[in-house]
Amino acid sequence: MTNDVTLRHLLDLCRRSEKTGIWQYSAFLSPAEQEDLLRCPEAAGCDYFLTGGYENAERKILAAGSEVECGPPDPPVRVIAVAPKNEKYAEELTHRDFLGAILGLGIERPLIGDILVREKRAWFFCLAPAADMLVSGLTQVRRTTVTAELSAPDVPELQPRYAPTRLNVASERLDAVAAAFLNISRGQADKLFAAEKVFVNGRTVTDRSFRLKEGDVLSVRGFGKAVYDGIEHETRKNRLWVNLRKYI
Repeated sequence: MTNDVTLRHLLDLCRRSEKTGIWQYSAFLSPAEQEDLLRCPEAAGCDYFLTGGYENAERKILAAGSEVECGPPDPPVRVIAVAPKNEKYAEELTHRDFLGAILGLGIERPLIGDILVREKRAWFFCLAPAADMLVSGLTQVRRTTVTAELSAPDVPELQPRYAPTRLNVASERLDAVAAAFLNISRGQADKLFAAEKVFVNGRTVTDRSFRLKEGDVLSVRGFGKAVYDGIEHETRKNRLWVNLRKYI
């Protein structure tokens, strides 16, 4: 769906909840789709919240309604824990490997939220209709035999992990921060912009002069992702020390 179609669908869910007094839930939304909703003037008057099943989730669903009108919410987000049957011989699997195995079951991407990989294990967030299919159908990822089962949403492994990163940059321009973050030249960073591999809050940014603000999530496809925490201080030579938290 285009962004406009997605936005109209989300607004329709909000109106439906207002009319029926029943919570309405969407599929998982990308960060860019969430940003479109949060910036939409029409959505400002709606009762809703966004949740991905755990703190700092990237992909989230819309829960349209209010406790006053609809009672306590019960978002249909489930957690699936995946582990190798024989950890000793398991491969080092990536996010892409797990996502490929899920899609190979015929499960559509909007039914799946974040996928967190921790060493040789993974946790998937999904909508309830996909949970049974994952538990029963996910038996292999690449050449590794795995088991999948429903999990509690509060296990320690689901908490995000960061590596504090301190950078010295000329300004808060995106090209300056991205180059320092990746430890490459500005010219090399320009090629990443041209290839549309630089994202802020899930949205492609090609404007090199874009200025980051505190809380923005910078990601460069194939290189990593970090939360931008802003300026620590300015040096005597008018350069900036800035702080980020790199996802690990």
